[in-house]
Amino acid sequence: MSLTFDGFNLTRYAFVRLDRPPGPRMRIETEQVPGRAGDLITSMVADTLTITAHCTLRRRYLTQWERVRMELAKVFTATEPKVLQLPDEPELYRYATASLNSDVSMPLEPPVTFDIEFVCHDPVAYRDEHSATVPSGGSVTFDVGGLLPARVRIIASSAVRNGSTLLWGLRFDEQDFTRIKLPNSYAQSVDIDCKERTALVAGATSMITADSHWIELAPGQHIARMDQGSGAATVSWIERYL
Repeated sequence: MSLTFDGFNLTRYAFVRLDRPPGPRMRIETEQVPGRAGDLITSMVADTLTITAHCTLRRRYLTQWERVRMELAKVFTATEPKVLQLPDEPELYRYATASLNSDVSMPLEPPVTFDIEFVCHDPVAYRDEHSATVPSGGSVTFDVGGLLPARVRIIASSAVRNGSTLLWGLRFDEQDFTRIKLPNSYAQSVDIDCKERTALVAGATSMITADSHWIELAPGQHIARMDQGSGAATVSWIERYL
């Protein structure tokens, strides 16, 4: 099994031992209530997850440490989150930043060790992407896996608005719906990303209606159907885990 970060296979150069908590820290959010002693807990939010990789350089690279260090530095000083895959969870991936402690003295004497700290500001782990097609005028039943609600993306290449309401949209589980106003009567492309909370119509920035929902689907079975207008749509999501 290998540990990779931004496609870089760290276990090629080093033996790796991971040090990580069983889950992310939880941040407690509270509010003061008049007449009540103490604060009221309103929610608990998953905070950052820190994973430390304790690395021991493989012997065959002892004479090539400077080259190895430069290769490591190119990858492990990234300031933006990159994809991290851990050896004990090869099917999952996370987004993390990394800092490299390469304070290693020369000449090298085995064992040569160094630590890399990965900080996952988004503590969620992701798995496979799935999709289901909602036929024009019909519905589809599908299952969402994972342990956390999945944030969907809705894409239609030929959405046609309802002639009366001027809206196009989908409804999920006969409850929450997402609708968007289409400016023209002919077929247009629609892209609604509920994770990023963005919407596009024919490539131009738009917005869902004020009474619409940014859809999140809990693990389990769901039904999606055409709610307004016509034109098949693809609903996609990525499984989420802690």
